[in-house]
Amino acid sequence: MSSYGRGQGYPCFVDDGESSTSSPWSFQRSPFSDYRDMLFHHQNPNPIRANYQTLEDAFSRLSVGPAQGSSLAAAKRFRFQSFGRGASDYASNGIGRMQGLVRYDRNDAVSPSASRDAFLSQTEPRSFLLGLPFSNDELRFGFPRKSHGGVVNGDGGSGSGYRLLPQPLTQCSVYDLKGKILALAKDQVGCRFLQERMRSLASPEEVSFVFLELIGNVVELMLDPSGNYVFQKLVEICCEEQRTSIILMVTKPNFQLVNISLDSHGTRAVQKLLEYVTTQEQRNLIMLALCPGIVALTKDSNGLHVIEHCLKLFSNEDNKYILDIVANNCFDIATDRSGCCVMQYCVDHAQGETKERLMNEIIINASLLADDCYGNYVVQHLVSLKIQRTTESILRQLKNKFFSLSCNKYGSNVVEKFFHDSGELYSTQIISELLCNPNVSMLLVDPYGNYVIKSALCVSKGPIRNTLRELVERHYPMMRNNLYGKKLLGWFDKWKLRQM
Repeated sequence: MSSYGRGQGYPCFVDDGESSTSSPWSFQRSPFSDYRDMLFHHQNPNPIRANYQTLEDAFSRLSVGPAQGSSLAAAKRFRFQSFGRGASDYASNGIGRMQGLVRYDRNDAVSPSASRDAFLSQTEPRSFLLGLPFSNDELRFGFPRKSHGGVVNGDGGSGSGYRLLPQPLTQCSVYDLKGKILALAKDQVGCRFLQERMRSLASPEEVSFVFLELIGNVVELMLDPSGNYVFQKLVEICCEEQRTSIILMVTKPNFQLVNISLDSHGTRAVQKLLEYVTTQEQRNLIMLALCPGIVALTKDSNGLHVIEHCLKLFSNEDNKYILDIVANNCFDIATDRSGCCVMQYCVDHAQGETKERLMNEIIINASLLADDCYGNYVVQHLVSLKIQRTTESILRQLKNKFFSLSCNKYGSNVVEKFFHDSGELYSTQIISELLCNPNVSMLLVDPYGNYVIKSALCVSKGPIRNTLRELVERHYPMMRNNLYGKKLLGWFDKWKLRQM
């Protein structure tokens, strides 16, 4: 690019029809075509830097003319060719983009002074020929918008030139798209058109045609930003046997389904596939493919949605493999940012012995989980279930540790959860343990302990509440000189007024 001066623009190449040598041409600013262009230039000398002028609009004002030193005397009509590139290389991203070379036919000459209208009048029909880039809408070398109604036609990389279909996309039957469906599916605009067309397929034969076009590339589609939406639509319209073929395709290599589920686009495709699983054979294939990566999936922000879909859509017997692995790796999963969410979801959807085993693993690790930044949510979730046997088991695990938990950023949440959800009996036991600690007054001025005292005053009754009130009143002087103590005193004074 540096070999061409700023005034020369960017080179393209000309086919002289006689040899393989090419002569450089360059893109230059076109002269003003009408009064509006002249007025715009007067107001905005540099259109690219104007706030309301886009780069595409500025580029649309370019025309093609000979570069310095070129002996060419006349402009030529240009055709677009692929030069061995695949269809995806020329996909439009909403902004006109040229990634190939531009060639012209020497036999078709157009005077350099010809106007835009005169030039277009001499060209072939627009459905077969791409004209010069007079505007952004005309500068489109990939899948055009619906308003232009064409799509590239070629063999996707055989070396033959690309041309436009002679009829608009809306008039093409699904059979006209043979060999182009994959390229359409991976294009941002083409995938939308394809989804609409797939939604209106009237016969099983048409569905089978699309299925056969895509079945060999389903993994590629699932991972593609645009293609994954076409895959989801394919899953919806397929019959049961075709879905089984898709599942076999994505589960055959080891860890392939796990890797797809970990991808931000693939996870959506897998979730849609799970929604349309109907047979036991399909469920078994999916479970066998997912089991080697269950721990990785539970700890991933994309993979956790796949696990949650399995728990929601499959039976407890089918999910037994998942739940057993989660129980075996309870602490590792529960202390992970994503894993703690999956653990709570597993507790809610497990049944019978599987649920009992999962809860027992959490209870055994309760003392370690309670003061963990993520594990505390799992312990709180078990307390919120209000199962008496489970609550008692957790209390036994945390006995004589409530004071240290009250001074912990995460453990204090667990203590307060007990106060609100375990009932008066268990709350009284915890408060009594706190009051028996010789350092209980430190909770009054602790950044987290003061919240525990507030909750204890709210839920306690009778003598235990009076003891807590005396504790606060006895340490007034100390609390007034502490930031957290002053906040607790302000709340305490208002609370006393409400109790009168």
